[in-house]
Amino acid sequence: RGRPAAGHSRRLSAKGALRMLFLWSRTWNCWYVRDMQSDTIECKPTMWFTGRALVMALMFLGFGAYFYYDAVSGYPRKNLEYFMHKTFVDAGALFDREGRLNGAGSGEWERTVQSRMVEFPEDYEIPAGVDRKGTPWPAVLADYDLMSAPGKGWSAAWQAYSAERQYPLKPVEQPYDGSKIFEQWVAGSICMALAAAALFLLVRTRGRKMALEDGRVTAAGRQFRVEDIARLDLRRWKMKGLAHAVLKPECGKARVRLDGLTYGGFRKEDSPNNAEDFMKALLARYQGEVIDYEEAPEAAEVSLPKKSADANTDHDV
Repeated sequence: RGRPAAGHSRRLSAKGALRMLFLWSRTWNCWYVRDMQSDTIECKPTMWFTGRALVMALMFLGFGAYFYYDAVSGYPRKNLEYFMHKTFVDAGALFDREGRLNGAGSGEWERTVQSRMVEFPEDYEIPAGVDRKGTPWPAVLADYDLMSAPGKGWSAAWQAYSAERQYPLKPVEQPYDGSKIFEQWVAGSICMALAAAALFLLVRTRGRKMALEDGRVTAAGRQFRVEDIARLDLRRWKMKGLAHAVLKPECGKARVRLDGLTYGGFRKEDSPNNAEDFMKALLARYQGEVIDYEEAPEAAEVSLPKKSADANTDHDV
């Protein structure tokens, strides 16, 4: 008799455990539903938006700084390199004319070089530290032996001079006039304005949220009650995570943007504070008009041509 009693007690304990498990699951389900309907669902800005906004701001800042650098220093330096290189080319032509045709010696050529100045046209900017009207020809051009070396001439002098000044061996093909430099100022200003706009959106978005708390909705910097919504447009919610809440006339008929990709996101690990939980809780409270795409009519329209084609085939037979 003792063994049946023990087996019977074990069966009772198993039933009690199953009953407790059932009651616990119902309690948890009721708590979850109540939490979804009454407690606050707060969707904060996602890294999907903030990361992209930060990258865009840094990118435009970099482009703007690059354009400003060219306007202030880059293009004037390239103009300097161009006109210095042109000076060497002109010196080579002058040496060929004076030295070989007129028979000028090393002393006379040295005096010629010392009397010449580099020509910088007024329409082209050069670095601020360069004397536009008082820059003499480089001293390396006075080296008669180097200038008269076969196959070298002014190019050898330019190689030595450019290496000393860290100039490129081949400068730009054309100098940059004032209009080209002005274009750099304009492009830099546009990039800086875009960077400022991206930073403004980033800061503004970081200070906002999309939330539902006790029947009050917070979205796009506005607050309103669920009862204030006249129409809920969900046509782009499934594809782009974007919806619009159109408020009633007494609330100004405002069209409030509900952006799930920017606020909350759709990652399951962010539940119950992701955009999908927000929308489910909103729909649970909202009793008005909902605009959404319907898949059934589309499927019926797709199937209609097939039926008509079959009917035509039967008719032809």
